[in-house]
Amino acid sequence: MSEKKLIDFILAKSDGTTLSEHINDDLVIFKQLKNSLPVASELTNLKRFWELLFCAIFFHDFGKMHSEFQKKLKGEKNYWQGQRHEIYSIPFVYKLDIPEWKQDLIAKAILAHHKSFDELKKSLINEEDLEFEYQTQWKNKIKYHPKDFLENLKHNFSKEVLNEYLSLFEQKRKLFNIPYTLKEEPIKVDTLKNPINKYCNFSCNFLSEEYFQNLMLWAGLKISDHLGSAKIKKIYLLNKGNFKFIDAFKAKYRLYKHQKESFKANTSSILIAPTGSGKTESALGWLKNVLEKKQGRVFYVLPYTASINAMHKRLVNYIDFEVSNKEKKFSNIVGLLHGNISHYISEYFTDVNSKEENIKRNKKIKKLVAQYKTLLSPVIVATPFQLLKYFFGIKGFEKGLFFLSGAKLIFDEIHAYDVQTFAQLIVMLRFLKKYFYNDIFIMTATLPTFMIEIIKNYLEIDTVIYADDNLLSNLKRHKIILYKGDIINFLQNEFLTNYDKSKKYIFVCNTVSRAQEVYKKILNTNLFKKDDIVLVHGRFNQKDRNIKEQKLQDENTKVLVGTQTIEVSLDIDYDVMITEPAPLDALVQRFGRVNRKAKKEISPIYLCEIGGKNDKFIYPIEKIQATVSVLSKINDNLDEKILQELLDTVYPSWTEQEQKLFDETIKLFDESLKTLMPFSYCKEGEEKFYSRFTDIKVLPVAFYNEYKELLQNYNFIEAEKLLVNLNRNLFYKFLKEGIISEEKFVIELNDKLITNNIYVIYLKYSEELGLIDEKEDFKKETLFW
Repeated sequence: MSEKKLIDFILAKSDGTTLSEHINDDLVIFKQLKNSLPVASELTNLKRFWELLFCAIFFHDFGKMHSEFQKKLKGEKNYWQGQRHEIYSIPFVYKLDIPEWKQDLIAKAILAHHKSFDELKKSLINEEDLEFEYQTQWKNKIKYHPKDFLENLKHNFSKEVLNEYLSLFEQKRKLFNIPYTLKEEPIKVDTLKNPINKYCNFSCNFLSEEYFQNLMLWAGLKISDHLGSAKIKKIYLLNKGNFKFIDAFKAKYRLYKHQKESFKANTSSILIAPTGSGKTESALGWLKNVLEKKQGRVFYVLPYTASINAMHKRLVNYIDFEVSNKEKKFSNIVGLLHGNISHYISEYFTDVNSKEENIKRNKKIKKLVAQYKTLLSPVIVATPFQLLKYFFGIKGFEKGLFFLSGAKLIFDEIHAYDVQTFAQLIVMLRFLKKYFYNDIFIMTATLPTFMIEIIKNYLEIDTVIYADDNLLSNLKRHKIILYKGDIINFLQNEFLTNYDKSKKYIFVCNTVSRAQEVYKKILNTNLFKKDDIVLVHGRFNQKDRNIKEQKLQDENTKVLVGTQTIEVSLDIDYDVMITEPAPLDALVQRFGRVNRKAKKEISPIYLCEIGGKNDKFIYPIEKIQATVSVLSKINDNLDEKILQELLDTVYPSWTEQEQKLFDETIKLFDESLKTLMPFSYCKEGEEKFYSRFTDIKVLPVAFYNEYKELLQNYNFIEAEKLLVNLNRNLFYKFLKEGIISEEKFVIELNDKLITNNIYVIYLKYSEELGLIDEKEDFKKETLFW
């Protein structure tokens, strides 16, 4: 056993991890970043970017050698006084034999690797106050003020320990082929300024070389430190083997023209093709090409949680073949990000009963969630808000941008966003394509020509791939039949008269209350058993929603009743649809859930001309009217070749109000990007971003006891699955009416009392109908204790 050196006793963490061990852990990540994100250095225009990052990593925690900080880590009496160890790391950077501007780059990244410059400035004490405090508080205890920067440097760093670490630098730099050496002359301590004074008033021009150099070095250090501290050993990559499915796909199916063109494209592209025509496979063929040019993270972006979950499973089956055939094993290659990620992941872990087992289960789920959130997987299926959040200056935005360097972005269902979100996405994508060298693939079945032109012009995309006219002409899947009444009239008359038990039906409503009404009326016909019918909408809790999504795939399900939630990428295929009126783009998405693969006879779509009284809060009435008008002129089976023409008739351009909102959003978001500065965060930006999430989670009062029991058993994820998402406007309406109250749950965890505040809603809930707009007659004094 080799003799221990002095550096073996210098700690980096209170858990016993030494500083040299921590540096080694961070350098493992450094090597992985260099391989997985090569573009990160290119956009800085720094030929020695990775070498500078190596130096930042090696020196970033040198301040922890401070003898008082070591006492603090060991739980001994000390005079550390809550200082920042980063400031004591900076002087050792000046030992590097490199130009001063490179020293300054490294120093700033180190200084801000835990706290922003604004936060650091608040911790600074001016010289007059420092002297006053010393005379009144510290004079009889210590020879200098505990926060006197220069005096701390003189008295609290062992030359012997320092020399061992500098020798270690020589070893590591040779191992990593780093050309930088150290100066032989000692650091002149008396000439140094407190780094906070020297660097924390930093400013630079937005998008200048200096901007990207500081931003990316800061981000690279933070990622290395964060992942190194977590003992992460691998950032996963895609390789050719992950695309073997493409060859199998080509061999099994005859490719459509748009698929062949996508498989050849290797630049940013737009794909317009009908539902069920293999757009996902087209995107993955494109992805294989662009990854061959240069490695980068892949983000597959979808608007809704349900479609993300479904796509995650689909991509695992395609890309991660080593996992796809193994039951209940999660993929390291394909990850996902959305607001309910822990709910989805928990389905892959066995339910347990004891507190101890739940704690272990929670840790496993938490670890996997962290892996996906830290973007260790090369493919991430996500909502657009998971990317947009980085552009609102929230804490950690720089790490997100680092992982977005050279990224490959696949945007599916881009038609689904409101004008403001669409505008923000355009600004974000333009920024990423121009400055972070992203490749972008946008695909949709329904997008008006004027919006296609916006995307082409703003993002400077020349390649637009359209489905073959022959495919569209031959793809006659639906016959549109207009019904003069509303969906309730249809159900009570046409449906009861002409019901065909060999067919599977979908009823699509615009509001939850109408969907619940339709479901109850179908059940009351006595044509079906409860198990034959599925109701799906946004006011079920996650527990019941999971069960219902599984039943959608069940061959025994005869009737699906739902809201526009069925428009998303759920791989379902029914025979007949009855739908309330909606704008054409929404209807086309609904149509795609019937005769999806065009392998059945022409399927009827009954479009009710009369909607519900609350539809005006969901869709613009003028768009509904225009849609009904254009569809009323189709007397034959729907020729999908004319869908684009129909869309352009309903959506010739933005309305005046929409155009104003689009232009203003583009301008304001462009301006807000300028607030994304290295070493700082925008608190206002974070609040602005999270205000975009309109839903608030509430606990139906019927689940109060179950929720409390799950919390007491530390089964936090299952407890959260009992909550229901409620529209923000509806939430405040119920809160004002006294139907919602805030309740506190107190549990003991690790010898600490944890308070969990939750909103309880006093409305009825059933696993059949979800949250019902009827008061629950529980008396608070008999239920709560």
